[in-house]
Order: sequence, then structure tokens, then C-alpha cells
Amino acid sequence: MTLDKGQKICIGIALYLILKPVCNCLVLGGSLAPLVIGIAALILLYFGVKHSNTVFAVLLMLGACAYLPDNIRNLGFNSYLIYLLEGIADMLCAVVLAFQSDVRKHCKLSN
Repeated sequence: MTLDKGQKICIGIALYLILKPVCNCLVLGGSLAPLVIGIAALILLYFGVKHSNTVFAVLLMLGACAYLPDNIRNLGFNSYLIYLLEGIADMLCAVVLAFQSDVRKHCKLSN
């Protein structure tokens, strides 16, 4: 079974959403609870469930924007630099999920 370009992009972003809480837990002592969101993203984006790209784009952007001011304000501390870079990556993933044409096409295939 071959994957189309939009599906490959969706899987890559979903894998990022799975690896992110694992790395946060190992490196910074965070929680693994966000892993559930990553697993849900992998399932829904893999199958191209309608509007799943938009839902995860909004969740990523809301999370990144909510913590962005605090991360910038405390930039001198190492963990905040990591969180700032993570927030930027979240924003980039959100933009790709929302606006990349192959992703949008893939997430309109499902009924």
C-alpha cells in the first residue's frame, strides 16, 4: 500500500506529537498524558478523517500561543528555550496541517 504525500506529512506530524511528550518526560520530567493526543492524531490523520487536520492545527496553535509569552519572558533558562523551540515547531506543524494542499486533500477523502 503506497501512501500519498498528504498522508506521509500527516504521519510525520503525528509521530512528532507522539515523540514530543516522551522526550519532555525523559528530559524535563513532564507528563505522558499528551501522548494520548499524539496517538489520536496518528489514527485520525492516517485515515484522513475529515477536518482532523484543522482540529489538530487549532490544538497545536492554541497550546503554542498559550505558553509563548511565558517562554519568551523566561528565555534565559534552558528548559524555557526548549519549550520555545517546541512551540515554534508546534506552530509550523499547525500551519502545515491547516494550509498544505496535499494534507487538506488527504483529510477530505474520508466520509
